[in-house]
Amino acid sequence: MVKKKTADLSASLVAVKGTATAASDAIGRHPETPSSVPSTSPLNFKVDSNFRRRFRQRAAEADLKLIELLREALDSWEEKRGIK
Repeated sequence: MVKKKTADLSASLVAVKGTATAASDAIGRHPETPSSVPSTSPLNFKVDSNFRRRFRQRAAEADLKLIELLREALDSWEEKRGIK
């Protein structure tokens, strides 16, 4: 029986014993993201389809990511009420 040769692994794909980190340490961060950047977590809530369409449309018109529009909206809301 002929055995197939397996592919060699590069050093970057092999974990070195004792250097692994817990999965919970890396949640929300890209491996190359500096630790000074806060990790993210999902914000899940439901909105009606009309609001969703308007929100996405306004973000697209302003060339913003959805999270950027949400942050601007919260900042504006806080400023209007003198919270920030």
